Amino acid sequence: MQTINIPAIEANVKALEAGKELPYIVNKPFFDSFVNLGGTGATIGLIIAIFIVARKHKAYMTVSKLSAAPGVFNINEPMMFGLPIVLNPIMFIPYILAPLVLVTVAYFATAIGWVPACTIVTPWTTPPIIGGALATQSIAGGVLAAVNLGLSILIFLPFAKIAQIQELRREKEALAAEGVTAE
Repeated sequence: MQTINIPAIEANVKALEAGKELPYIVNKPFFDSFVNLGGTGATIGLIIAIFIVARKHKAYMTVSKLSAAPGVFNINEPMMFGLPIVLNPIMFIPYILAPLVLVTVAYFATAIGWVPACTIVTPWTTPPIIGGALATQSIAGGVLAAVNLGLSILIFLPFAKIAQIQELRREKEALAAEGVTAE
């Protein structure tokens, strides 16, 4: 991806310096700032969704608490493998859907001029809202990142609730089975 992204950001910088329209909306800081919020799959939205709806499930809360700090810096391996998201049929849908929605919203917000195109390569570990503002050199970039963060939370909310219900049901059935076999 770097062979595509580096020339795109360089072309944007040259166009900005020349006072011309920026030719590329999509580049590495675009994805880092508006799509991969909390890491691939926009998993910071999942962490927040679990804090909102899955309070009854101790394991989910523990993983979310441990994943929150790295998630703010776009490191999502604790959530990916701790929850897990990997090989989880419930979380597969929002894990794929959230980035699709976020890239679409960010692209059109940039294409219609609500947000300037990215011209600064920020470190991929820059927290989402800050990264959006820095990459676009505009408060509008931070607002777009905040909107996309909200969208990712909304996308993950029902799936986090369903996952919690299923996990609590499994735990209840396991306890019932242990009680039956112990007698």
